[in-house]
Amino acid sequence: MTIECPFLEHLTFSSLIAPISEEEFRTSYWEKKPLVVHRQCADYYGNLFTLSDFDEAVTRAPSYIKTVDTTNKKGTVKQFATVAGLEAVLADMRNGASLILEQLQRNEPKLGLLCRLLGQELGHTFETNLYLTAAHGKSSIPHWDNTDVFILQVLGSKHWKIENERRIFPVRPFRMGTDVREFREGFCHFIVHRGDLIYIPRGFMHMAECGSETSLHISLGLVPAVLEDFLHAIIKVAIQRDERLRMALPLGFMRDGGEDIAQCARAALLEAADASFLGNVLDLYRDELIKTHELDVSGQIADHFQPVPLRLDDVVGPRRGVVWRMHVDQDAVGLNVGTRRIAFPEFFRESLDFSLNAPAYTIRDIPGELEDQERIALVERLMQEGLLIRKFVQQ
Repeated sequence: MTIECPFLEHLTFSSLIAPISEEEFRTSYWEKKPLVVHRQCADYYGNLFTLSDFDEAVTRAPSYIKTVDTTNKKGTVKQFATVAGLEAVLADMRNGASLILEQLQRNEPKLGLLCRLLGQELGHTFETNLYLTAAHGKSSIPHWDNTDVFILQVLGSKHWKIENERRIFPVRPFRMGTDVREFREGFCHFIVHRGDLIYIPRGFMHMAECGSETSLHISLGLVPAVLEDFLHAIIKVAIQRDERLRMALPLGFMRDGGEDIAQCARAALLEAADASFLGNVLDLYRDELIKTHELDVSGQIADHFQPVPLRLDDVVGPRRGVVWRMHVDQDAVGLNVGTRRIAFPEFFRESLDFSLNAPAYTIRDIPGELEDQERIALVERLMQEGLLIRKFVQQ
């Protein structure tokens, strides 16, 4: 599937936060404090997501849509698998409620590519929620999120308030409960216009409302892989390799002193702190994280049922946004993508490295000690696995 969107064509994390440099962002803002980028460039995001796109998304009837009635300080989920459900959504809209479409990257190609490209570059996974708010309406009540959020203002403008100090440093599945939803002293307020961006780290209280024009913004959530998860992975592997960690605590341990137990635990933690062991666990942990990155299967069904034979002069290249890892053993090369591990003989290593990293190339140009038909067979296999796509078919 060809996605025509100039913003996505050359998207990197640097272009997402420009003109702020990536170094400045990492040093001064990442997980530390909010960032507001005023670009004075209304077309910065182009046609990334328009009001017509939102209309079509609702028309295609997702399983639910949220409407926010800020008068009762809570959002309402509207299920509209039925006529009455959709009528209720439209009635809320006409009464001034905001419309929210969650997890839209799962079925909107442009938003899916946005999340996959950033996930491929940064390692963390991304998701999108869309907020459409009428003039003088509110898109949310005061709250904090358990993900880091990038706000992309794609239509109109919106007035924001963000507290200066973090309330909490949450991770999923922890959510804001019935805490007091009032702002404390010490907050900033500002207006973002079409083309602007906001970064809000986890745990910062914020809210938004419209002025005199309709607003549509993309809430691009970064779902972080956190150190806690890696520590759990370390303990899990340590337990698997050392049966002593699966032994029962001593009889009577609830009454007797715990010196022996503490010493045993300390010894196990010291062994787990070995640099070589931690490196091996990190390798396994990265392979597990690959399974959480969404795949793009567009075009594969059509290619399967209406295949077009490959020729040596056809131009192919990596599918954008695919997250994969290569493992090289003495006699084999393994590719981890999705939940699969794809095995190749070791002599394909040079060819695979080129095929998965060069932006575009003819099949004939794939290096390695391969016959031409082997080059074609390799590309066919990588296309079947969703790693390569055709860039141009030689006539």
